[in-house]
Amino acid sequence: MLMDKEPKALKCYISSFNNNQIDPYLKKLGFTTGLVGFAIPDYGILFRCRAKGESLDLEFGSFFALLGFINTKLKNEKIKVVQVFSSNPYFVFSFSGGRDIINKNKERRKLLKNYSKKFSIKVAYIGPDENKGLFSPADFASLPVHYKVPLKPDLSESRKIKIMPFNPGIIL
Repeated sequence: MLMDKEPKALKCYISSFNNNQIDPYLKKLGFTTGLVGFAIPDYGILFRCRAKGESLDLEFGSFFALLGFINTKLKNEKIKVVQVFSSNPYFVFSFSGGRDIINKNKERRKLLKNYSKKFSIKVAYIGPDENKGLFSPADFASLPVHYKVPLKPDLSESRKIKIMPFNPGIIL
Protein backbone atom coordinates (compact mmCIF):
# COMPACT_ATOMS: atom_id res chain seq x y z
CA MET A 1 0.00 0.00 0.00
CA LEU A 2 1.44 3.38 -1.02
CA MET A 3 1.02 6.23 1.40
CA ASP A 4 1.13 9.84 0.32
CA LYS A 5 4.03 11.57 1.96
CA GLU A 6 3.04 14.84 3.61
CA PRO A 7 4.90 17.87 2.22
CA LYS A 8 7.76 19.19 4.32
CA ALA A 9 6.59 21.83 6.78
CA LEU A 10 8.05 25.32 6.72
CA LYS A 11 9.27 25.91 10.29
CA CYS A 12 8.39 29.36 11.59
CA TYR A 13 8.71 31.03 14.97
CA ILE A 14 6.50 33.78 16.35
CA SER A 15 7.13 36.06 19.30
CA SER A 16 5.72 39.05 21.08
CA PHE A 17 6.24 40.93 24.29
CA ASN A 18 5.42 44.10 26.16
CA ASN A 19 8.24 46.05 27.71
CA ASN A 20 7.01 48.20 30.59
CA GLN A 21 10.04 50.45 30.30
CA ILE A 22 10.50 52.79 27.38
CA ASP A 23 12.83 55.67 26.71
CA PRO A 24 11.01 58.89 27.70
CA TYR A 25 11.83 60.47 24.35
CA LEU A 26 10.26 57.55 22.44
CA LYS A 27 7.25 57.63 24.76
CA LYS A 28 6.81 61.35 24.06
CA LEU A 29 6.82 60.56 20.33
CA GLY A 30 4.02 58.03 20.84
CA PHE A 31 5.98 54.80 20.48
CA THR A 32 4.33 51.68 21.83
CA THR A 33 5.96 49.32 24.29
CA GLY A 34 4.84 46.10 22.59
CA LEU A 35 6.54 44.14 19.86
CA VAL A 36 5.39 41.48 17.42
CA GLY A 37 7.77 39.38 15.41
CA PHE A 38 8.39 36.23 13.48
CA ALA A 39 11.32 34.30 12.07
CA ILE A 40 11.56 32.02 9.05
CA PRO A 41 15.11 30.65 9.35
CA ASP A 42 15.02 28.73 6.04
CA TYR A 43 14.67 32.06 4.25
CA GLY A 44 16.86 34.12 6.58
CA ILE A 45 13.90 36.27 7.65
CA LEU A 46 13.56 37.96 11.03
CA PHE A 47 10.68 40.47 11.28
CA ARG A 48 9.89 42.86 14.13
CA CYS A 49 7.28 45.59 14.47
CA ARG A 50 6.13 47.75 17.37
CA ALA A 51 2.52 47.14 18.37
CA LYS A 52 0.14 47.90 21.19
CA GLY A 53 -2.03 45.24 22.78
CA GLU A 54 -2.34 42.57 25.42
CA SER A 55 0.07 39.62 25.39
CA LEU A 56 -2.29 37.19 23.63
CA ASP A 57 -3.41 39.81 21.09
CA LEU A 58 0.22 40.52 20.24
CA GLU A 59 0.93 36.82 19.75
CA PHE A 60 -2.04 36.50 17.39
CA GLY A 61 -0.78 39.61 15.61
CA SER A 62 2.58 37.88 15.09
CA PHE A 63 0.82 34.72 13.89
CA PHE A 64 -1.34 36.46 11.30
CA ALA A 65 1.53 38.73 10.18
CA LEU A 66 3.58 35.57 9.54
CA LEU A 67 0.80 33.88 7.56
CA GLY A 68 0.17 37.09 5.60
CA PHE A 69 3.87 37.33 4.74
CA ILE A 70 4.00 33.72 3.57
CA ASN A 71 0.80 34.19 1.57
CA THR A 72 2.01 37.32 -0.23
CA LYS A 73 5.80 37.31 -0.34
CA LEU A 74 6.43 33.56 -0.54
CA LYS A 75 3.43 32.68 -2.73
CA ASN A 76 5.66 31.35 -5.53
CA GLU A 77 7.26 28.84 -3.16
CA LYS A 78 4.21 26.53 -3.18
CA ILE A 79 4.23 26.19 0.61
CA LYS A 80 1.51 23.80 1.78
CA VAL A 81 2.38 23.07 5.44
CA VAL A 82 3.38 25.71 7.99
CA GLN A 83 4.70 24.64 11.42
CA VAL A 84 4.43 27.59 13.83
CA PHE A 85 6.32 27.54 17.12
CA SER A 86 5.36 29.90 19.94
CA SER A 87 6.61 30.40 23.50
CA ASN A 88 3.23 31.67 24.66
CA PRO A 89 1.33 28.71 26.15
CA TYR A 90 -2.00 30.58 26.08
CA PHE A 91 -1.63 31.06 22.34
CA VAL A 92 -0.74 27.40 21.76
CA PHE A 93 -3.61 26.15 23.98
CA SER A 94 -6.07 28.35 22.08
CA PHE A 95 -5.74 25.89 19.17
CA SER A 96 -6.85 22.92 21.27
CA GLY A 97 -10.16 21.96 22.78
CA GLY A 98 -13.12 24.26 22.13
CA ARG A 99 -10.95 27.03 20.75
CA ASP A 100 -13.05 29.65 22.55
CA ILE A 101 -10.29 32.24 22.23
CA ILE A 102 -10.46 32.01 18.44
CA ASN A 103 -14.21 31.41 18.14
CA LYS A 104 -15.14 34.45 20.26
CA ASN A 105 -13.19 36.81 17.99
CA LYS A 106 -14.75 37.20 14.53
CA GLU A 107 -11.64 38.64 12.90
CA ARG A 108 -9.38 35.87 14.19
CA ARG A 109 -11.86 33.19 13.18
CA LYS A 110 -12.22 34.66 9.67
CA LEU A 111 -8.46 35.04 9.17
CA LEU A 112 -7.73 31.53 10.42
CA LYS A 113 -10.42 30.07 8.18
CA ASN A 114 -9.02 31.87 5.12
CA TYR A 115 -5.41 30.87 5.80
CA SER A 116 -6.45 27.29 6.60
CA LYS A 117 -7.77 27.01 3.05
CA LYS A 118 -4.29 27.81 1.72
CA PHE A 119 -2.04 26.09 4.26
CA SER A 120 -2.09 23.19 6.66
CA ILE A 121 -1.19 25.03 9.86
CA LYS A 122 0.36 23.28 12.85
CA VAL A 123 0.96 25.13 16.13
CA ALA A 124 3.34 23.92 18.84
CA TYR A 125 4.99 25.19 21.99
CA ILE A 126 8.73 25.84 22.12
CA GLY A 127 10.77 27.10 25.04
CA PRO A 128 11.84 30.76 24.90
CA ASP A 129 15.53 29.82 24.73
CA GLU A 130 14.86 27.89 21.49
CA ASN A 131 12.38 30.31 19.91
CA LYS A 132 14.20 31.91 16.99
CA GLY A 133 11.54 34.62 16.89
CA LEU A 134 12.99 35.91 20.17
CA PHE A 135 16.61 35.86 19.05
CA SER A 136 18.52 39.09 18.70
CA PRO A 137 19.30 39.92 15.07
CA ALA A 138 22.98 39.65 16.05
CA ASP A 139 22.38 36.07 17.24
CA PHE A 140 20.35 35.10 14.19
CA ALA A 141 22.70 33.03 12.11
CA SER A 142 23.37 34.19 8.59
CA LEU A 143 22.74 31.77 5.78
CA PRO A 144 25.80 30.12 4.25
CA VAL A 145 27.25 31.91 1.23
CA HIS A 146 26.45 29.00 -1.09
CA TYR A 147 22.77 28.93 0.00
CA LYS A 148 20.57 30.67 -2.58
CA VAL A 149 17.38 32.19 -1.20
CA PRO A 150 14.58 32.24 -3.76
CA LEU A 151 13.09 35.38 -2.19
CA LYS A 152 14.16 38.41 -4.22
CA PRO A 153 13.52 42.06 -3.34
CA ASP A 154 10.71 43.77 -5.23
CA LEU A 155 12.61 46.63 -6.88
CA SER A 156 9.48 48.18 -8.35
CA GLU A 157 8.38 49.20 -4.83
CA SER A 158 11.75 50.79 -4.02
CA ARG A 159 11.67 52.93 -7.16
CA LYS A 160 8.40 54.62 -6.24
CA ILE A 161 8.98 57.97 -4.61
CA LYS A 162 6.73 58.57 -1.65
CA ILE A 163 7.07 60.35 1.64
CA MET A 164 5.31 58.68 4.52
CA PRO A 165 5.06 59.71 8.16
CA PHE A 166 6.96 57.61 10.67
CA ASN A 167 4.68 55.00 12.28
CA PRO A 168 5.34 54.57 16.01
CA GLY A 169 3.43 51.25 16.12
CA ILE A 170 0.20 49.47 15.29
CA ILE A 171 -2.73 48.79 17.58
CA LEU A 172 -3.88 45.17 17.73
